[in-house]
This record gives sequence, C-alpha cells and structure tokens, in this order.
Amino acid sequence: MTPMTMTDPRPSTSPRATLKATVTATACAAVLLVVAVLPAEYGIDPTGVGQRLGLLALHAARTSAVPPAAAAPAVVVTRTETPFQIGEMELTLQPAKGAEIKAAMASGQSFVFTWTAEGGVVDFDMHGEPLRARKDEFTSYWRDRDRLSGHGTFTAPFAGTHGWYWYNAGPASVTIRVKVGGYYQKFYRP
Repeated sequence: MTPMTMTDPRPSTSPRATLKATVTATACAAVLLVVAVLPAEYGIDPTGVGQRLGLLALHAARTSAVPPAAAAPAVVVTRTETPFQIGEMELTLQPAKGAEIKAAMASGQSFVFTWTAEGGVVDFDMHGEPLRARKDEFTSYWRDRDRLSGHGTFTAPFAGTHGWYWYNAGPASVTIRVKVGGYYQKFYRP
C-alpha cells in the first residue's frame, strides 16, 4: 500500500498577492467613480469622459425633471338647486315629555347643526324617515342620554325627514335651542 498525501485544496495567497488585489480593486473603483458615477449622479465630469459617454445627460434629465406633484386633497363639490338656508327653532320640554324638530331633505343634501339644552340634560335620538315611511319606520344616526348639547354635520342618506327627538327625564322643564345651516327644503316642528 502506498501512503496517501493530503493537500490543502484552498489556494494559498500571500500577503503580497492580497495587497495587489486590494490596490487593483481600489483603483478600478476610483476610475468608475470619476468616469461614471460623478458625471451621472452629480454632474461632475473632471475627465470629460462622462460627456462623451452621455452620462452627464442622465444627471441633467434627473435634476431638470419636474418633481412629482404632491397628492391633491380630495375635493367634493355638491351642486344643489336649493339655496343655502339658516334655520333656528326653540322648544320647551316639560318633565317626562318629548318632542321633535325635523328638516325635509332630498338625498345628498346636508346641513351643519348645533343644539343646546338649558335647564337640565336630555336624552335624544337623531334619526330619519324615508318619504312615505310606514309607522315606526326610521333610521337612527346618533342616540345618547343625559346630554346638554350636540353639534356636527349631517348629509341625508335618503330623501325624507331628518332630525331629532328629545326627551326630558328630569324634574324641571328644559328648553332646547336648535340651529341649522345648509341645504334642506323645510325646517319644522311636526
């Protein structure tokens, strides 16, 4: 039997060969930086090669391009034949009594509202009934208890009447004052 000798499969590199490879790679990178990257990215062309290769045009196109427009905010315009109106109404609720104030509206019409209760808190239901609604057919939008006020905006999801029912569960009378501004056909107390 002949003895086997093992050799290291990795090529041996001397420190001198490693230094030579490092210097060569650094020199290549420096040439690429001066000839290609500086002209294309920064518009700097110390050798003139970037001009001849068309790399300066890349920089010019990138810097002269119109910046992208900022996203425009969403704009909603609702046209209506109904003129802008302001309505104001007041009602007094005795203890254990309720009452309504409504607006007749077409689908998509809207108003801004504010109401206050003076003399005590009230329970309320902001709701709407479609045109020709059956008895007890309505949609509640906002219900709450023990409130002194309510404020907001409202857009009618369907044609019909939309408004508030307030109930005074307290021991003293309460006065409700309502103001609306917007687009509706009629503001009334049923």
